[in-house]
Amino acid sequence: MTRQLTTPLADIGLDRDVPPCTTCQVRFFNICGLLLRDPPPSDGASPWQVHKTIAARRNIKSRGERADGVYLICDGWAFRFAQLPDGRRQILSILIPGDVVTTVRPFVDDVAFSVQALTDVHYCGFDRLALRKKISSDPGLLDAWTRLIVAERQESFNLAIDLGCRSAHERIARLLVHLRSRLEERGLRAQAETGMPLPQWFIADATGLTPDHVSRVIGDFRRSGWVETRKALLKVVDLDGLRRVAGAAALSKAQTF
Repeated sequence: MTRQLTTPLADIGLDRDVPPCTTCQVRFFNICGLLLRDPPPSDGASPWQVHKTIAARRNIKSRGERADGVYLICDGWAFRFAQLPDGRRQILSILIPGDVVTTVRPFVDDVAFSVQALTDVHYCGFDRLALRKKISSDPGLLDAWTRLIVAERQESFNLAIDLGCRSAHERIARLLVHLRSRLEERGLRAQAETGMPLPQWFIADATGLTPDHVSRVIGDFRRSGWVETRKALLKVVDLDGLRRVAGAAALSKAQTF
């Protein structure tokens, strides 16, 4: 269950008198600047923007669920995933602060995957129909949104190559290099240096490996001095070492705005 932030802003450490977007760490590094410029007039029925929080391991949206909002992650980590009837799950992509939860959401009623919070998450939602009109009328926003969709498709290609061609060490090294680079590009280097919230079950679901296999690979990386682990946090210590393992797989840059 989600909680709309109409009164309990203090529940997530926010001042109810200060709009959350004014203190957002990533507002200068993602698409929010374009979304918040010249907001469309409200029709009185659906607000242009709302803020919500959700606890870790709860779904932000479920497969096939209809919603009126297009969501962006403001704080915390989440992930897109597909789940088979027998419970097996594949993580499709990892969402960090500044990411759009579902880039195709302005144009389709529902999508064929779910989105879950990895940590406690604060996110905002924009009215879907109003956003679609804004995209169609704003060439700059249309170009930026198109690049988001292209980047998401490229990430899908990389995942297919990971699962079909790359070794376990290459998959995990590429994942860590990619996440570390994305955090730095979003102005979140301090978070990368503190440690990324990457428990082994999560890495396993993201790379198509078993938790035991992930444990062995992370152990190899730790003994090589490339990473440090503390509880469910993983810190990259030697980025160049991981890049050598990932090879050409690490050369793909994240799409930022």
